[in-house]
Amino acid sequence: MKHLPVLFGYHASNIGNSHIPLSLCRFWNESGRPATLTVPGADPAFSYPWLNPVTSGFTRTALYKLTNPGQSRAITEAIFFRREASSSPVYLWAGLSLDIFRHFREKGASIIIERINCHRATSRNILKQAAETWGIPTPEPFPQKEIDDENHKLDIADAIFCPSPMVKASMLENNIPESKLLPSSYGWAPERFPSISPDKKENPKPVFLFAGTICMRKGIPLLLEAWNRAALDAELVLCGKIDEPMRQLVEQQLATGTVRHIAYTRNIGQIFSMADAFVFPSLEEGGPMVTYEAMAHGIPPIVTAMGAGAIAENGKNGIVLPDLDPDSWAAALTDMATNPEKRNLLGAAAQQRAMDFTWQNVAMQRALLLEKRYPQLWNQTHEQA
Repeated sequence: MKHLPVLFGYHASNIGNSHIPLSLCRFWNESGRPATLTVPGADPAFSYPWLNPVTSGFTRTALYKLTNPGQSRAITEAIFFRREASSSPVYLWAGLSLDIFRHFREKGASIIIERINCHRATSRNILKQAAETWGIPTPEPFPQKEIDDENHKLDIADAIFCPSPMVKASMLENNIPESKLLPSSYGWAPERFPSISPDKKENPKPVFLFAGTICMRKGIPLLLEAWNRAALDAELVLCGKIDEPMRQLVEQQLATGTVRHIAYTRNIGQIFSMADAFVFPSLEEGGPMVTYEAMAHGIPPIVTAMGAGAIAENGKNGIVLPDLDPDSWAAALTDMATNPEKRNLLGAAAQQRAMDFTWQNVAMQRALLLEKRYPQLWNQTHEQA
């Protein structure tokens, strides 16, 4: 039976983006679909037989201290290519060099790409428009060379996983053939949240939660403007690192007494447990795992189409609003704050919807897409996950 070689160019901590390939490879292997995951290094807690950290222990520490991330990825790419030069297909993640794509294409391999975010050209346009709208100077999002390199990779690729409808739309907008696109999603891990309870503690005032980097890309100026216009007897909790261009704006809001900041925490489940609604006005996303996790906790989401990922559905299990429209957001915040019955109904529907998006289910959906595209990849009967 063939295995699927997967290359991820960052440290595997099971936090952030590394959680995705670790989860997919875990469930593929558990269902009888061999996949190996090569990474520069991994936390000592992870010792799966299918996980191949290039370095470990003292060697890993020395590599990270003596080299920059680009060098450690280059070393990882070289080792991966030596091991898998004759493999096809191979599954390559974001942040890798154009060279590794070219090397495998020269060997005649079929290449699968994971698109963690929208096409960079689309992202750049979105962020430029937002900066102009809110009058907040931001650094140039993506230089043209990065966009050119991305287009080369997409041209070389045989298949492209798109973790949300908006990612797929950005590919089509940039003339990527639809025949290459594999529509999918991201997911959530129930074992990470053992304390999820259907019985939520009632807050004296409604608590709206934002979780993520507090930055332009996540729609923070839109959220804070809408919050000011709504003028609710409620609390807005911002959980995450404050991006420097947003600091002054956020500090002004903290002074009002209705906005609270919580620094980054690994115990996000505890933060979810105190929220009555989840707000995520992201302007550009791939597949926001935080939306999946919030909905799994029974928290009704108020999101943009980007923030909805592939999970939130307007009027069914959440509210999906236009971006750059603070009046629509203020009205939705007011409606959710003053209508506890609606919050409860949408929250229950959100939690039910989330059960379709556990990583086990997402891994199976992706496996079926791969088997349809590459019938000889896993060519034996599988144990159904």
